[in-house]
Amino acid sequence: MAELFAFVAEYKKHHGELVTELSDMNAMYQQKRISVFFWLSSIPFLLVAALRYQVGTDYTTYIEIQIPQLLRGVDYRLKYEYFYQILIKLGMALGGYQVVFFLTHLVLLFFVWKALKNLSADYCVSIFIFMFGCYFNLSLNIMRQVIAMAVFMYAMKYIVRGQPVKYLGMMIVGFLFHKTAAVFIPLYFLGKIRIRERAEIAVVLVIGVFSNQIRQLLVWITNTTGIYASYFDGRYDVANQQWNLILFNIVILMAYAYIHKFLLGKTPSKVYINTIIKPENENMFNNLLFNLQVLATLTAVLSSVIPNSTRIIFMFSLGQIFYVPYLLQRINDAKTRRWVLVGFVIGYVIIFLRLILMNNMGMTLPYHFI
Repeated sequence: MAELFAFVAEYKKHHGELVTELSDMNAMYQQKRISVFFWLSSIPFLLVAALRYQVGTDYTTYIEIQIPQLLRGVDYRLKYEYFYQILIKLGMALGGYQVVFFLTHLVLLFFVWKALKNLSADYCVSIFIFMFGCYFNLSLNIMRQVIAMAVFMYAMKYIVRGQPVKYLGMMIVGFLFHKTAAVFIPLYFLGKIRIRERAEIAVVLVIGVFSNQIRQLLVWITNTTGIYASYFDGRYDVANQQWNLILFNIVILMAYAYIHKFLLGKTPSKVYINTIIKPENENMFNNLLFNLQVLATLTAVLSSVIPNSTRIIFMFSLGQIFYVPYLLQRINDAKTRRWVLVGFVIGYVIIFLRLILMNNMGMTLPYHFI
């Protein structure tokens, strides 16, 4: 259903581009219709998230432990950051736990869809990746962290536009939903860093070779700062090599490099018209999204030495939601573009099958309605 609404929004958007003599009134009406169908594409995700019962490993923890403790004033570890405390109290006042889940995904999907509006060259492809890249299933489990990720997705536009103060302000908002948003703050500089495609494999290999030394450095940093020090040598530190995510992210990185080297053509004008990407900031956009995938791949390679590495890998890999549809638009030959799209679709379906249907990541299956 989400893809259907997104397709209608895309169709009307591109149909409007072909009509060159629209009056101001008709153009405004057309934009409103596009916007309506675009936002309708978020509703199926909102309903599935709000109406679930016993879905996700954190579901019971939220209902039986954390939310009751917060309402009793027991929050000595600041388990819930301040903005999420407000959301919980509002949801419980309005109707209870299901309202909390509804408000959580209302906020989360608002930021994600605003980010799609800003940076997606194809809503259908982006929404497909949001689902089959496992990001939606992840949001049914680690809700607060995915809100922080969604805020970062929205804040990417400030990196692309070179607006550090606004970016920092949004990261503070994300931090007040979940402290992991602090990881995103230095990523502002990724837009200024250009990594050559042929250097990426060497970087991944070198990091893999020195993984033990990197772990020692991480332990020293966490022990010195006290931030997430308990994760090392704790229950999350299980030395789990994430082979599914290692192979998948390497394939995505190689696909990026191949498209850059052999298939990249001129950016269609519709990308400039329908997103905030412009010729003057396109290099920033490319650098940011390519470097994010490099980070995701490196984190996957280091998954055996980083506690709870799955969450961190997804924090960096979410740039795929924007970069895949953008690169597809840059492929000039229509037949080649379709085959590359098919390749991406197959890849995402495989990773969804492996992580969700076979390994049940986050325990989001079986799905139950309330």
